[in-house]
Amino acid sequence: MKWALIKRICIVGIVGMMVYGTWCGYHLHTNSDALWEIVSRQCVPHQRQLQSPTPCQQVDLRQGYALLKDKVGVAQYLLIPTDHVSGIESDALLQPNTPNYFSLAWSLLPLVSQRLEKPIPNTLLSLAINSKWGRTQNQLHIHMSCLRADVRQQLAVKQQTMTNQWQPLSLLNHSYWVRTLSVEQLKSHSLFQRVFTELPDIDPSRGGEGIAVAMLADGKLVVLVLRTNWMKGILGSAEELQDHQCHAV
Repeated sequence: MKWALIKRICIVGIVGMMVYGTWCGYHLHTNSDALWEIVSRQCVPHQRQLQSPTPCQQVDLRQGYALLKDKVGVAQYLLIPTDHVSGIESDALLQPNTPNYFSLAWSLLPLVSQRLEKPIPNTLLSLAINSKWGRTQNQLHIHMSCLRADVRQQLAVKQQTMTNQWQPLSLLNHSYWVRTLSVEQLKSHSLFQRVFTELPDIDPSRGGEGIAVAMLADGKLVVLVLRTNWMKGILGSAEELQDHQCHAV
């Protein structure tokens, strides 16, 4: 029994090291400043000098965001701050004067429909931001894309049991914390601050959480939080809930 336990601990440790090694190897071969370089060196200067945000689709200097069509997916956009904000671990997200990035992203979701050239109900769309360990870029960006069909179906099944109190929910074999939220609540209070203050045992500076937002059939929003767990190979990539090819649309 003792040796079996030791063997299991060793296996878990090896798996964790393999996951970490894969993550490090991938990031060492990726330009983690690419998004910030595009926004700060191209989109913002072009907007200021030429009133044209290219290669971004939009730059709103007053509200502090740029909107960029991602190379991945048929209709995926990224909402990116025009200020340098490293990611979910940034202290700026705790400041009261920081733009409400999730609310801005939700209000811009109709652009996904425009890209697909047909009206798409909000129940088929989603927002997601990855943890510090589940991302490739060191500039905060919110993925605006389609919701996976199987995830939407699972949320529909659980809709009646979801409330404005946080509760665990298994999705894609990962354990999420979820709660409902109204669109007005999303507008009135930063979702980052809400997650950091309401969920227990979160250190915002570690950036270990991924956050997603979707809409239920009754019109309520559902917030989904995935925590990094190295031992289980979970890197907090809430983007896993999205379908960038929009197969179900």
